[in-house]
Amino acid sequence: MKRALVLLTTAFPFAPGEPYLEAELPILSQRFDHIFLFTIGLTPGMAPVVSTPNNVTVCNCAAQEAKQAKLRDAFAGLPFVFSQPHLPRADLREAGRSPAKRAFLGYFLSRTERFTREITDCLQCVDLSVFDSVTLYSYWLFTAASAAAELKMILQKRGAKQVRFVSRAHGYDVYAARNALSYLPCRTAILEQADAVFVCSQDGRDLLRGAYPQYRDKIRTAYLGAEKGVYRRGSADGVLRIVSCGRAIALKRIERIDAALRLLPKTQRAEWTHIGDGPVLRTLRQKAQTLPGNITVHFPGAMAHTDVLRYYRTHAVDVFVSASRSEGLPVSAMEAMAFGVPIVVTRAGGCAELIDGGSNGILLPQDFSDRALAQAMQSVQRGGEEMRLAAFRVQQMKFDAQKNYAAFAEVLCAQDKDG
Repeated sequence: MKRALVLLTTAFPFAPGEPYLEAELPILSQRFDHIFLFTIGLTPGMAPVVSTPNNVTVCNCAAQEAKQAKLRDAFAGLPFVFSQPHLPRADLREAGRSPAKRAFLGYFLSRTERFTREITDCLQCVDLSVFDSVTLYSYWLFTAASAAAELKMILQKRGAKQVRFVSRAHGYDVYAARNALSYLPCRTAILEQADAVFVCSQDGRDLLRGAYPQYRDKIRTAYLGAEKGVYRRGSADGVLRIVSCGRAIALKRIERIDAALRLLPKTQRAEWTHIGDGPVLRTLRQKAQTLPGNITVHFPGAMAHTDVLRYYRTHAVDVFVSASRSEGLPVSAMEAMAFGVPIVVTRAGGCAELIDGGSNGILLPQDFSDRALAQAMQSVQRGGEEMRLAAFRVQQMKFDAQKNYAAFAEVLCAQDKDG
């Protein structure tokens, strides 16, 4: 059977944003005869920053500069504030009469229409009818998935065989509370067309199943994963070495790590490294200047995915910390565990699924106190090699990228047999 995969991303391989596809794509390329990868929402003329397998055709679909395109989408969507778009009744009820939600819905529909048109134009020269099956795969359950739902019908009309549409789902595209309106448009329209939705955590899966029980059988869990690391021992000089990793945005509550460090005993030397860039990084740097003398801080900024792994490979790290208010299931924590680093995470999204009965780290409530975080970091250090070995074992068993992505690719291909 000759299989084609049409993969929709928002950044990869032209910009940061979906680094874990770098490990997944080679595995998919072994199971599909050809992959057509379309990146939406960028600016024309960008060059790929990551190499892809030989049977992957990459296209940046953008027809105009990203900011201009977004502004145009916003204006094009304004009529939907006052009119009824052709959508399932459930989607119209969710939008309600709120002008803000209606404007967001219009913007979402305009972007969907533009992305669909841009991808369709890119596919004009591709004869998909030569393939026995075509799988549309959206990396996010948002505008890319909405466009994929439209493309499914377009490709079927063009004569493509066994067209299926699947989507991953992660964090912002699952938890509506993460945006100011607590609203994610067109859930029913997308789920109606989807053959399967793979959520990165059981928590997210259960949330979607509860909200849309009529599509329960379509909604499954598919863990992401970290690449294999090397077991490393912790610090041997008494210094508590802490790493946090992620976008420096308010949602991540990185400043809470700063606050917890101030509560450590003055006799406890600590070294905190935060990997990542973002709008609150400048404030974090300024605030860190007033930390007591027993605390050392490093802010190296954003790092390439491979550089993050190299950091763990070459530095002793005693604990990984995520103080985030909302998460899907952070791969950054899995990466730390791949090198035997225990974790301290909040009960946000699926983070509890990272913790194996407290053997490999500590799960804090979302409303944790600064003192509780300080105590958790010290407790993990006291856990020593036993906790480090548990972290390494849990990553290998549950969150190994090669195993998880191979299983995911097998499921995608198995749908052909089920069809």
